[in-house]
Amino acid sequence: MNHLLEIVAEVESAGAALKLEGDKVKILYTEDGQRERLTDQIEFLRAHRDDVVTWLKSRAKAPAMPHGVRLVFWELKEPPVAIEACAVVVDPELFARTTLEQLAIALDKPKRWVGWSVPPMIDRLRQVGVGAPRESRGQIAEKK
Repeated sequence: MNHLLEIVAEVESAGAALKLEGDKVKILYTEDGQRERLTDQIEFLRAHRDDVVTWLKSRAKAPAMPHGVRLVFWELKEPPVAIEACAVVVDPELFARTTLEQLAIALDKPKRWVGWSVPPMIDRLRQVGVGAPRESRGQIAEKK
Protein backbone atom coordinates (compact mmCIF):
# COMPACT_ATOMS: atom_id res chain seq x y z
CA MET A 1 0.00 0.00 0.00
CA ASN A 2 2.88 2.38 0.72
CA HIS A 3 4.14 2.08 -2.86
CA LEU A 4 0.63 2.81 -4.14
CA LEU A 5 0.51 5.96 -2.01
CA GLU A 6 3.91 7.03 -3.34
CA ILE A 7 2.71 6.61 -6.95
CA VAL A 8 -0.51 8.52 -6.24
CA ALA A 9 1.56 11.29 -4.64
CA GLU A 10 3.81 11.44 -7.75
CA VAL A 11 0.80 11.70 -10.06
CA GLU A 12 -0.88 14.38 -7.96
CA SER A 13 2.38 16.29 -7.44
CA ALA A 14 2.77 16.41 -11.22
CA GLY A 15 -0.54 18.27 -11.35
CA ALA A 16 -2.81 15.42 -12.46
CA ALA A 17 -5.78 14.37 -10.34
CA LEU A 18 -7.38 11.02 -9.62
CA LYS A 19 -11.16 10.98 -9.60
CA LEU A 20 -13.54 8.16 -8.87
CA GLU A 21 -16.71 7.90 -10.98
CA GLY A 22 -18.61 4.89 -9.71
CA ASP A 23 -15.96 2.20 -9.78
CA LYS A 24 -14.01 3.81 -12.62
CA VAL A 25 -10.81 5.69 -11.94
CA LYS A 26 -10.35 8.81 -14.06
CA ILE A 27 -7.07 10.65 -14.35
CA LEU A 28 -7.51 14.33 -15.07
CA TYR A 29 -4.57 16.08 -16.68
CA THR A 30 -4.04 19.82 -16.33
CA GLU A 31 -1.13 20.21 -18.76
CA ASP A 32 -0.22 18.92 -22.18
CA GLY A 33 2.31 16.10 -22.03
CA GLN A 34 1.46 15.01 -18.48
CA ARG A 35 0.12 11.69 -19.70
CA GLU A 36 3.39 10.90 -21.47
CA ARG A 37 5.51 11.94 -18.45
CA LEU A 38 3.44 9.74 -16.13
CA THR A 39 3.33 6.58 -18.27
CA ASP A 40 5.01 4.32 -15.70
CA GLN A 41 2.88 5.61 -12.84
CA ILE A 42 -0.33 5.21 -14.84
CA GLU A 43 0.57 1.63 -15.75
CA PHE A 44 1.19 0.87 -12.09
CA LEU A 45 -2.18 2.38 -11.13
CA ARG A 46 -3.93 0.31 -13.83
CA ALA A 47 -2.25 -2.85 -12.56
CA HIS A 48 -3.49 -2.07 -9.03
CA ARG A 49 -6.89 -0.70 -10.02
CA ASP A 50 -8.83 -2.39 -7.20
CA ASP A 51 -6.46 -0.97 -4.58
CA VAL A 52 -6.74 2.48 -6.16
CA VAL A 53 -10.55 2.29 -6.07
CA THR A 54 -10.51 1.21 -2.41
CA TRP A 55 -8.09 3.98 -1.49
CA LEU A 56 -10.02 6.67 -3.38
CA LYS A 57 -13.26 5.58 -1.68
CA SER A 58 -11.66 5.81 1.76
CA ARG A 59 -10.15 9.21 0.91
CA ALA A 60 -13.57 10.48 -0.18
CA LYS A 61 -14.87 9.91 3.36
CA ALA A 62 -12.23 12.18 4.88
CA PRO A 63 -12.86 15.85 5.59
CA ALA A 64 -11.10 18.53 3.57
CA MET A 65 -7.50 18.98 4.63
CA PRO A 66 -6.19 22.36 5.73
CA HIS A 67 -4.05 24.29 3.27
CA GLY A 68 -0.57 22.76 3.14
CA VAL A 69 -1.65 19.34 4.42
CA ARG A 70 -1.88 16.30 2.15
CA LEU A 71 -3.96 13.32 3.22
CA VAL A 72 -1.93 10.13 3.02
CA PHE A 73 -4.48 7.74 4.51
CA TRP A 74 -7.83 7.77 6.28
CA GLU A 75 -8.27 4.47 8.06
CA LEU A 76 -10.06 5.22 11.31
CA LYS A 77 -9.66 2.66 14.06
CA GLU A 78 -12.54 1.05 15.88
CA PRO A 79 -13.29 2.76 19.20
CA PRO A 80 -12.21 2.94 21.88
CA VAL A 81 -8.84 4.21 20.76
CA ALA A 82 -6.21 4.81 23.43
CA ILE A 83 -4.09 7.85 22.80
CA GLU A 84 -0.98 8.38 24.82
CA ALA A 85 -0.43 11.98 25.83
CA CYS A 86 2.90 13.59 26.46
CA ALA A 87 3.07 16.77 28.48
CA VAL A 88 5.78 18.94 29.96
CA VAL A 89 4.97 20.99 33.03
CA VAL A 90 6.88 24.27 33.27
CA ASP A 91 5.15 25.55 36.42
CA PRO A 92 4.65 22.60 38.81
CA GLU A 93 3.01 24.72 41.52
CA LEU A 94 0.39 26.16 39.17
CA PHE A 95 -0.14 22.74 37.64
CA ALA A 96 -0.60 21.13 41.08
CA ARG A 97 -3.02 23.81 42.29
CA THR A 98 -5.21 23.69 39.18
CA THR A 99 -5.16 19.90 39.11
CA LEU A 100 -6.24 19.84 42.78
CA GLU A 101 -9.12 22.19 41.86
CA GLN A 102 -10.14 19.85 39.04
CA LEU A 103 -9.84 16.89 41.42
CA ALA A 104 -12.11 18.58 43.94
CA ILE A 105 -14.75 19.17 41.28
CA ALA A 106 -14.45 15.60 39.96
CA LEU A 107 -14.84 14.15 43.47
CA ASP A 108 -17.72 16.48 44.39
CA LYS A 109 -19.59 16.11 41.09
CA PRO A 110 -18.59 12.76 39.53
CA LYS A 111 -20.76 13.28 36.44
CA ARG A 112 -19.11 16.60 35.56
CA TRP A 113 -16.25 16.30 33.11
CA VAL A 114 -13.12 18.23 34.09
CA GLY A 115 -10.72 16.88 31.48
CA TRP A 116 -9.47 13.83 33.36
CA SER A 117 -10.89 11.13 35.55
CA VAL A 118 -9.78 10.93 39.19
CA PRO A 119 -7.03 8.25 38.92
CA PRO A 120 -5.11 10.03 36.13
CA MET A 121 -5.30 13.32 38.04
CA ILE A 122 -3.83 11.67 41.13
CA ASP A 123 -1.09 10.14 38.98
CA ARG A 124 -0.36 13.47 37.31
CA LEU A 125 -0.05 15.10 40.73
CA ARG A 126 2.40 12.37 41.78
CA GLN A 127 4.46 13.03 38.66
CA VAL A 128 5.00 16.68 39.67
CA GLY A 129 5.82 15.76 43.28
CA VAL A 130 2.46 15.84 45.06
CA GLY A 131 1.46 12.69 46.94
CA ALA A 132 -2.32 12.88 47.25
CA PRO A 133 -3.80 9.39 47.08
CA ARG A 134 -7.55 9.11 47.22
CA GLU A 135 -8.83 8.06 50.61
CA SER A 136 -11.15 5.10 50.88
CA ARG A 137 -14.71 5.81 51.98
CA GLY A 138 -13.97 4.31 55.43
CA GLN A 139 -11.12 6.77 56.03
CA ILE A 140 -13.33 9.71 55.04
CA ALA A 141 -16.06 8.58 57.45
CA GLU A 142 -13.54 8.26 60.33
CA LYS A 143 -12.33 11.85 59.84
CA LYS A 144 -15.84 13.32 60.04
